[in-house]
Amino acid sequence: MTAFAIFIVLIGLMGLLASLIPTYQICQLKPPQSQGWYLLLCMIGLFIFGYLGFLWMLLNRETGPLETVVSLVFSAGGAFVWLVVKMSKKTIVKLQDTLEDKHYQAYHDSLTDLPNRHMLYETMERLIRENGSSFTFIMMDLNDFKMINDNLGHDAGDKVLEIIAYRIERIMPPQALPARLGGDEFAVILPKSELGQAQRLAAQIQKAVIEDIHCEGHLLAVGISIGMALYPQDGDDRKTLMKHADIAMYRSKQNNSDYETFSQVIDTPPPLGQFSP
Repeated sequence: MTAFAIFIVLIGLMGLLASLIPTYQICQLKPPQSQGWYLLLCMIGLFIFGYLGFLWMLLNRETGPLETVVSLVFSAGGAFVWLVVKMSKKTIVKLQDTLEDKHYQAYHDSLTDLPNRHMLYETMERLIRENGSSFTFIMMDLNDFKMINDNLGHDAGDKVLEIIAYRIERIMPPQALPARLGGDEFAVILPKSELGQAQRLAAQIQKAVIEDIHCEGHLLAVGISIGMALYPQDGDDRKTLMKHADIAMYRSKQNNSDYETFSQVIDTPPPLGQFSP
């Protein structure tokens, strides 16, 4: 009888010991009411001492029906704690993965996996609020992209966008944030940068994008128009900065140039008869 009681209490004790690591891991995940999980972790430690005390008692006295019943309760209690902790961890991890996935989808473009306009807007607003140093906003638009969709279909157009996005992303410096605004428009935020750095990056983007693209049995050469605006010289808020970068990009498209900056656009009058944005 004593050996049986000790055996079933040991089963419960192993359940408690097995609960320690997953409970600690749940605490590290910092779920809502994480203080309750820290409290449970402390209580499991106290339970372990209680189980050890009960085992010591069983070793030093005759075991009757009452002690056997209590041993069964101890065993079931340890198993219950282990089961609850294991299932809770699985549920919490699944919920956090779901939240992270939803957050990723909310801030990334589904086609190219680049950050989307929401992340771009929030990043620009944060940089402006910090007001620590200048940054460059680069806006880009593919040239004659509509022809690809019209002649080869939207699947081919999507493939071209994916390739262009990959080429842009791979040449970005660590601090830069490339984004897809929608359609065939892309943008880059280049923090703590000067005009020379932005121009060098624009030249790299031009070189990367113009490389031939093999798509649907065709060899495509896609051009890109690039406009740049600097904070705070060309605008001290997000909307103004984006508008001025868009004006510079439009002039780049008009002039068939690699890139234009807003300061150059306002300093250089358009040719006679040419529309000025």
